[in-house]
Amino acid sequence: MNFKYTSYPNQVFFGKGKTEELPEILKEYKKVMAFGEERWSTQIEAVGNAIGGNKLYYFPEIIQHVPQQLVDKAMEKLKEEKPDVLLAFGGGSSIGLAKALALETKLPIIAVPTTYSGSEQTNIWGVSTEEGKTTGKSMDVMPKVVVYDSDLTAGLPLSLAVTSGMNAMAHLMEAIYAPNGNPVTRHHALLGVEKIKSGLEEVAKNQSLTESANVDIQFGAYLAGKCLCEVSMSLHHKMAHVLGGSFKLEHSYVHTVLQAFVLNYQWEYLSDEIKRDFTQVLGHQPAHKLQELSSQAGGPTDLKSIGFKREDINKAVEIVLAKPYENVAPLEKAKLVDMLVHAYEGSLEG
Repeated sequence: MNFKYTSYPNQVFFGKGKTEELPEILKEYKKVMAFGEERWSTQIEAVGNAIGGNKLYYFPEIIQHVPQQLVDKAMEKLKEEKPDVLLAFGGGSSIGLAKALALETKLPIIAVPTTYSGSEQTNIWGVSTEEGKTTGKSMDVMPKVVVYDSDLTAGLPLSLAVTSGMNAMAHLMEAIYAPNGNPVTRHHALLGVEKIKSGLEEVAKNQSLTESANVDIQFGAYLAGKCLCEVSMSLHHKMAHVLGGSFKLEHSYVHTVLQAFVLNYQWEYLSDEIKRDFTQVLGHQPAHKLQELSSQAGGPTDLKSIGFKREDINKAVEIVLAKPYENVAPLEKAKLVDMLVHAYEGSLEG
């Protein structure tokens, strides 16, 4: 009980149908620039109609990993439209584009997450170029308001619901053993793991995203984003960004596969207390349980199946080791290569 804890300011609206409150939330602004894939165009246009007066401009182009050329294109439109608030409707890619613009313009963001990404709760931004993905932290990109509406995540394709939920689970996992952790964040992280585990088990049982499973995973993802902002991430997060950004793999798939293998890598260096936390919330052999949660709910369990090439393992490890960062277990090239070999094959044994 000797710790430092920082709480980050934002307002959260959580519950079924909460997007109906967006016109009231937006009424103090003169011009809204909205971002979201075209499948959200009806909801975004409804917000625009509700606030009236052509006060909303909709930018529909969203690309995963937020490429710099897309940021440049959106910035041109922003300079033309002169909004005083950014409305991001969607997953991490939509919110990520708004963050990239807020980093430069200092405009406030109102985030409406439609997946379980967690990006909406953080001050972390990321932009991709041919050289890879650059990330950083700035309070300029921290969304001012976040609206969680379970109606928006209810229609997630089952595979996306599972991998998006596992993506959030990965953030919770690293928050539990974070080198700069504290009991407040750890408590939230364990509650988040419990909620996502419950939701994914229900998905596996019913082979569908039931209403209660959706709310459980969404609440767990909210806590995951909060934890991600409050403590530092380690090996899992770094490796996932390298595999996603440098090898063009789907972000949530990488998170889904990797976490069991990273937890295995860290395990012997965790305190007995942290090990007990994992065992209590996930059960015996927590790494196996993480893989089982994905497998039974229909998610991927190996890097090979999501497009990673075995011959890229050494290169990936070299990129990870190029910029040292704090981690529970020592970062050793041979052990990291071995971890990725196991992850490539999907085998936790050996």
